[in-house]
Amino acid sequence: MRQARIVITALTLLVTSLSLPGCATARGGSQLAEAAPSTTKKKPEEAAVGRLDDPGYLFGTRPLAPSKSVRVKALAYTGCSPKAKNKRATKGAWGDVLTRDGKAVAVSPDLLDMGLDRGDLITIEGLGQFKVLDIMHGRHDKTIDIFYGDDACGAVQWGKRTLTITWQ
Repeated sequence: MRQARIVITALTLLVTSLSLPGCATARGGSQLAEAAPSTTKKKPEEAAVGRLDDPGYLFGTRPLAPSKSVRVKALAYTGCSPKAKNKRATKGAWGDVLTRDGKAVAVSPDLLDMGLDRGDLITIEGLGQFKVLDIMHGRHDKTIDIFYGDDACGAVQWGKRTLTITWQ
């Protein structure tokens, strides 16, 4: 059903651009004017097929970038400190509040250079999706730190493991 709508919309746009070429250029030279045939001769390599046959262009969706994956060392950390007398909210290096039920992770700076950024969703092998809300010290390479809230025992049990993470 969705494919039929795409085809109908593409055909409607094509017929409109071919039957009313003055209207397509009258509004400040929109993209439809690029698809209209021109009077100048072009080499076959330079001839534009047009964008009307591209559903991603027509409907504003772009194909997803290929996912990236890397093998990393995974550690665990908590937001509790034995010296803390008041119970303030734990914050990440970027100032994001880390909640106990939120799935947050800190990443090493080299992973940021590989394309990860604040707020990106990563998929951790066997654990699901986590949000990048914190950054680790520069001494760490290819390392993530999974936030365990106040569960110090769970973080100690996690220890250090090697996993694969994936992101877009």
